[in-house]
Amino acid sequence: MPLKSRKLVHALSLSALLPLIACAPAPSTSDVNSGPTAGRSQALTLKGRIDAQGAKRMLLVDTQRNAVTPIELQNGAFSASVPPGQYAITLLDANNQPQGLLYQNAGTIFELAGDTDLGGLTWNAAANTLKTVSALKTVSALTAVAPFRTAAEEDDVDFRDMRSVNAMIAGTGRGTQFDFGKVFAGETGDVDADLVPNFLDNDNNVNGIFDNLEGLETQAIAFDGDAAVLAELRKARFIVFDNLKLDADQVQAGDGDTLPHTEHHVLTFHYPVSPALASQIESVSLHGAPAFAQGTVIEASGNFSFAAYPSRDSAWSASGYKLPLANAGSQPNFSIWVKPTADPVPSVVTLKVKLKSGAEALVATRLFYVFNTPAKVTEINGTPLTYPLTGKPGTRDNWMSIGTTDDVEIVADRPKTSTDGTPIVGMTVVAQIFYLDADGKQIGQMASTEPMEDLGTVDMPLNLTIPRALFKTDVGGVAVKGYQVDVMLQGRHGDNAAQKFWFKP
Repeated sequence: MPLKSRKLVHALSLSALLPLIACAPAPSTSDVNSGPTAGRSQALTLKGRIDAQGAKRMLLVDTQRNAVTPIELQNGAFSASVPPGQYAITLLDANNQPQGLLYQNAGTIFELAGDTDLGGLTWNAAANTLKTVSALKTVSALTAVAPFRTAAEEDDVDFRDMRSVNAMIAGTGRGTQFDFGKVFAGETGDVDADLVPNFLDNDNNVNGIFDNLEGLETQAIAFDGDAAVLAELRKARFIVFDNLKLDADQVQAGDGDTLPHTEHHVLTFHYPVSPALASQIESVSLHGAPAFAQGTVIEASGNFSFAAYPSRDSAWSASGYKLPLANAGSQPNFSIWVKPTADPVPSVVTLKVKLKSGAEALVATRLFYVFNTPAKVTEINGTPLTYPLTGKPGTRDNWMSIGTTDDVEIVADRPKTSTDGTPIVGMTVVAQIFYLDADGKQIGQMASTEPMEDLGTVDMPLNLTIPRALFKTDVGGVAVKGYQVDVMLQGRHGDNAAQKFWFKP
C-alpha cells in the first residue's frame, strides 16, 4: 500500500474496531432514535439516507461532549434529534462493524449548528468512507501534521491496514508517552490531528503501534440530568477487558494460537464509582454490546465482596445483563465476569446507569483489543520450544524438570491482537507460581515475580527470570512436588494473556 494511502492507518483500523454498540441486548428502536438528548430546547434534527446494502445503523460521535448516539436506519433513512455541536458520523453494518466514516473537505468532524439534511450518502467500500453532496462546515483537524501524512495527501483515506505501519515503524524506539488528560480535549475532538476522532482512535499517541499505552481511557457519556451527577459520572471509568490463559499445549504453531478459543476467554466488566454516585444508582446493566457478550457468568475474581452475585454458569440474560454491586461503601464497583458465546472482538460496549431519581445515563467505552495469542514462551533455560509441543513438555500430564538449584530463565513473545496479529507492547510482565502437591492440587498461597514493564520495541523478545527462592519445597508443612507457572502479560486495567506451564524439581 503506498504511503499516500496510509495517512490514517496508524490511527484506526475501522474494520478491525468491532461490531459496535447494539446486538445484545438490543435497545428498542424508540430508545435508539430519540437518544438521551431528545427534548432539549436547542436540539436540531440530523437526517439523511444511505442505500448501501447491509447498512443498518449510523453512529454519531459527539466529540465535545464525549457522547455517542446509535441511530437505526429505516429502509436506509435515518433521523436523530441531537444538540448542536461537533460530530463524527460512521456507518455500521448488520454486525455493527464500521463501514465508513463521513469524510469531506479534508475532515471527519463537522460543526452542526442547525437542522441538517445529509441527503443521499455515498459509501466507498474500498476506502471505508462516506461522502455527502451537502455542504458541511468542517472542524479543522489539520492543525498538526501527524507522521506518515502531509497536507498534500488528502485523498485515498484507508482506515483498515494497521499491520503495515507497525512493521514499518517497529524497532525505531519511537516514544510512547501520552497525556491522557488530552483524550477529552474539546477544541477539535482529535488530539493527534490524524482525522480520526478521539473516541475511535486506536493510536492517539501517534507512534504507529497498537499498544497498551493509549486508547483505554476513552469513554462517552450521554446524560441530561443534574450537573453534579454528571460530574460524578465523568469521574467514574467504565472498563471492559479480555483475559486469555492457555495451557502450554493449547498454543499452536505459527503465530502461536488458532481461533476459536472461546472457552478460554473471560470478559470482565468493571464500573467503579464514587460512594456519592453509588448511593444514587438503582441499577447498572448492559445497554448495548456485541452478541458474543450474551454469555454465561463465572465466579468473581480478586478481593470483591458482593451482597448478591449470579450463580456460576447461569446465563447473564437471566439477571437482565446487570452488573452486581461489589464493595458497597468506600470502594463501590459494579462488576461481573462472563464467558463469551464466541471469540470476542474489539467493540464498543454501552452501559445503562439507572438512577433512583428516575434519570438514566448511557456510558460507552471500548473493548480496546482482544488477545489472539498468549505471551508465548519460546525458550526455557536455554532450550527452544517449538509448537505444537513435541511430547508436550511442561503440560499438566508431563511436568518439566527445572532442577533444584538455578533460577528459571524464560524467553517469550508478546501477545498479539485478534484483529491483525499486531504485538501488544507496554504491558507488565510477571510470572505467577502456584505450589502443587503430589496429586497436582494447589496448596497455600501463590507467589509472583517482581512486575517488569515491557517498554521495548515490538521485535525485541521478552526475558524473564524466576528466582529459585520462589520455588519453595514446603508450604505450611506440606511437601511441594510441583509448580504451575503462569507466564503472564497484564494491561493497566487487569486484562492479561498467559501461558501456563507445569514444572517439577
